[in-house]
Amino acid sequence: MEVFELSRGWKIAGYIFLGFLLIVFGFLAILCFIEPSVKGGTVFLLPVSLVAIFFIVWGLLQMNEKVIFDNYSIRKVSLLVNREILLNDVRGYTVERNYLRIIPYEGKGKRISASNQLRGIERLEYMLAARYLNLNVEEAQAVVDKAMRHTGDQDARKLLKQAKTETYALTGVTVVLCVLCFLYVGWYCLALFCCVPLSLLLLLRHKGLVQLDSSKESPLPTMFMIPLFVVIVQVLQTRPIYIINYSKVWLLAIGIAVALTVMLWLCSQYLDKKRKAYMATAAIMVLIFLGNGYGFVVTTNAILDKGGYEYYESTVTDKHISKGKNTSYYLTLEPWAHQPESERKSVSRKLYNEVEIDAKIGIYYHHGALNIPWYQLGRAE
Repeated sequence: MEVFELSRGWKIAGYIFLGFLLIVFGFLAILCFIEPSVKGGTVFLLPVSLVAIFFIVWGLLQMNEKVIFDNYSIRKVSLLVNREILLNDVRGYTVERNYLRIIPYEGKGKRISASNQLRGIERLEYMLAARYLNLNVEEAQAVVDKAMRHTGDQDARKLLKQAKTETYALTGVTVVLCVLCFLYVGWYCLALFCCVPLSLLLLLRHKGLVQLDSSKESPLPTMFMIPLFVVIVQVLQTRPIYIINYSKVWLLAIGIAVALTVMLWLCSQYLDKKRKAYMATAAIMVLIFLGNGYGFVVTTNAILDKGGYEYYESTVTDKHISKGKNTSYYLTLEPWAHQPESERKSVSRKLYNEVEIDAKIGIYYHHGALNIPWYQLGRAE
């Protein structure tokens, strides 16, 4: 019999970290009832705090979990979970980023998840590999076999090579356009968006030889990174563009996201849509499409706007720096012609350092190519 559990060091660190989080979120939950200035945010802050407390307590109760492997079964024992799978009922295992999962045959019990932080987890994986199939590899091979059958061509290696070439080529073009978007803001941003529908067409064109999700066990290329690269650059490009009213922006963005989602569904006809990996990646892709739509609308509205600008000025009433993983710089502005209330805006470090409190700041107001008013901030003229 072999027992796998967290080392003493991991347990101490886990108790300290989770205990600290429990104090923080417990304090925030109590604050919602006793602090008048926080009561306005109770609708959001209290549910978030209670959900966080639930998962923190769950984590604390799971710190003593053990996975036991003997000659008869595999068991997981903790204060909350007590599961057992007979060795003859184990179908296989999967290796994921944070967990090693033991999968039983259908109707033979529930899966057992072993954290990758358990002491001796490599030994457990070796023992499982000696007895059972790695279902990641089995699933990847099944995907490859299905894709090869769809091609209907004996020269499958040649077709796979062509699929890889086109996928990597489009990824390379996307990266180049991403760089050009930072160097020269202009039509490159519009061309960058075109890479998203083109990446979806790869799924249809290569009949399953190009996949939506990625797997290190699969030799098939994935186009997932292309829309991801595009949305990151698009969102960064929208930072200096301030929209007066977002209602039309979100309406158009949702429309684009729906169109891309329908296109994804139609182009995925050669993929196995019932696979959990596909469904999870597709759900993430829908969110990426929404970001793509937002970025495309905001940047297009600004780039194609050739109508000139109206100049206004406002006074800076406050400055603030927010530090975390990234440092953000904020200026608080007085109301002006198209903004009847005081507002706080994120600005570049350069502009933040150039403008002092009670000083004037320039506002360059545009009507927008899509009739969505927007403005930029700069030094007063």
